[in-house]
Amino acid sequence: MTTPLPELGAPGVYLAPDVVHAPPVGVRMDVCAFAGVAARGPAWQPLDDPALDTAALANGRARSVAVPVQSWSEFEDLFGGHDAPGLLGRAVAAFFAQGGRRAYVVRIVPRTPLPAPEPPACTRLALGPVHIRARDEGSWGNSLSVRLTFGTNVVPLSDVNSLPPGLVVPLGAVLRLRGRTGAPSLHAVTSVGRRLAAGRLAWERFVVLDRPFPGEIATAEIVTASMDVSDGRGRTEHFTGLGLQNDHPRWAGEVLAAESRLLALPQDVTEIRPDLDLRGWESTVDTLGTDRHGLVTPDDFFGIESADAAPSGLEALRDIEDCASLCVPDIYSPEELPRAEDVSTPTTFAGSGFAKCEPLAGVTATAPARVELPGLRLDPAAPAERARIIALQGRVIRVAERFGLVALLDVPPGLRPHDVRGWRAAFDSGHAAAYQGWPLVPSAAGLSMVPPSAFAAGVLASVGITIGPALVALAGPVAVLDGQTDPAVIHTLHRAGLNLTVHDRAALRFTAGRTLALDPAWRQLTARRVVTQLERALATGLAWATFEPNGSALRERVRVAVEHLLGDLFSAGAFAGGTPASSFFVRLPDAGETTLLCEIGVAPSAPLEFVVVRVLRADDGTVVTA
Repeated sequence: MTTPLPELGAPGVYLAPDVVHAPPVGVRMDVCAFAGVAARGPAWQPLDDPALDTAALANGRARSVAVPVQSWSEFEDLFGGHDAPGLLGRAVAAFFAQGGRRAYVVRIVPRTPLPAPEPPACTRLALGPVHIRARDEGSWGNSLSVRLTFGTNVVPLSDVNSLPPGLVVPLGAVLRLRGRTGAPSLHAVTSVGRRLAAGRLAWERFVVLDRPFPGEIATAEIVTASMDVSDGRGRTEHFTGLGLQNDHPRWAGEVLAAESRLLALPQDVTEIRPDLDLRGWESTVDTLGTDRHGLVTPDDFFGIESADAAPSGLEALRDIEDCASLCVPDIYSPEELPRAEDVSTPTTFAGSGFAKCEPLAGVTATAPARVELPGLRLDPAAPAERARIIALQGRVIRVAERFGLVALLDVPPGLRPHDVRGWRAAFDSGHAAAYQGWPLVPSAAGLSMVPPSAFAAGVLASVGITIGPALVALAGPVAVLDGQTDPAVIHTLHRAGLNLTVHDRAALRFTAGRTLALDPAWRQLTARRVVTQLERALATGLAWATFEPNGSALRERVRVAVEHLLGDLFSAGAFAGGTPASSFFVRLPDAGETTLLCEIGVAPSAPLEFVVVRVLRADDGTVVTA
């Protein structure tokens, strides 16, 4: 793909436009799913699906949902960025830094206690006589502030039994009515209807109030509410025209459920009843929200493997059609790097000569308290705990195989080469790839390690399916933990099917793009991704053939459609052959009157992992490369 360069002027640095590799057959393969611990974000979401087993739901709520995000800033807005312990925030940041454009994020929360009836650990606010809550659990909601104001709209209503033409009074509207004498009163519209007018062949509309209004109506006003919300960290929301009864078309509870990322009304709130003066309300914190990160266990990442069970953990990804890769950076919590020692020169008042030392004011430097994930803490150096890590990663692979994804795994940090080989021997799957060597990125605490799988997911998203996801400079890291420099070790681990993170003179790169399959046919990650894209494209592109009558006409249409699809992949460089005939074949043998069989064979291209350059110095002093 050619991309025009910017117009060059004076000498300087110019940014070339991004090269976007469009999928040749209209099926996205650049989307990755991430599951881990987040400071906030959707969990225990209301779910109304008759196809699901309601017994598996907790008060009609699903513990886990997959939320699409298009950028790091959107992840910060929804999930809190780096505010939570664990590696999820770092992994998502690395994905987008490498060129990723879309990801699904699943927030993992403890499965107990169950909602009863509202989600646990949410901030609860008092807003006048009404209680509201933070949208999702966590201490982030403790800084929420809400202001509710009421407004009125005067309407020409003098008799509720006969509405004037053109006046719309919705069901659930709250009216402030005033008579010729006396104080005003508030009334809710409980019914809206029409009937034949007495003595006339015409329809008249009427409304029924929750309680009758005595006397003649002098003025009538429809009361609505506006809500301003702030989370204390720059996120704000503003809602207008809110209804005050739960049968109103813009009932505040439904509006918040559909549009707000910060607030929700409890299920037991069915109305908001202001006073006659319509004074606004300011919120106060009634119950503090709490973080339950320390209660998350590896079992919380997995749910019931049943099509009619409510989504929980990684099962929330089962209906996602455009996802191709899976990263679970928080499936366990490894030991962090030790905090860097301060080796800077201490500040003194001493001059260039000898003098009496002047004492400095005492300053106690304290490191910020680390928030641990005790339920996920596993030490890869301990054989028993390393076996537990292997078992958990095996469960992730089985999820990826069921959903047609590629699980991107991280070799646990701190392992010696022979332990790495033992770890590798536990897996055999073409739906998994493993990355060894954890990139280190600058952070406020010094250098922080980031799962290499997150960088790999970003590289996969940026290079497409026809290019080997290796030897690409990684954006962000400045060093690598457990990086290999011994050529013999690199050779051994490479032959074992591991993708190593190496640091050359220019940048960090992955040495290869291989899967954990022992079968040579599935050794290359590009082969797995090409076949996956082909399967998805065929399932979508041939859906029309399901109810077509079997016959020669249908067979020919299927053959043309499949060959056209394979031709697109061949033109994109997905196959090894130099011609279509040497790259793929399509056969439709006679399978009977009721069965249509289409056999397809492809030869996925094998990416070039190493370029060998020979430099020869001739006797005459010239240097030749070949």
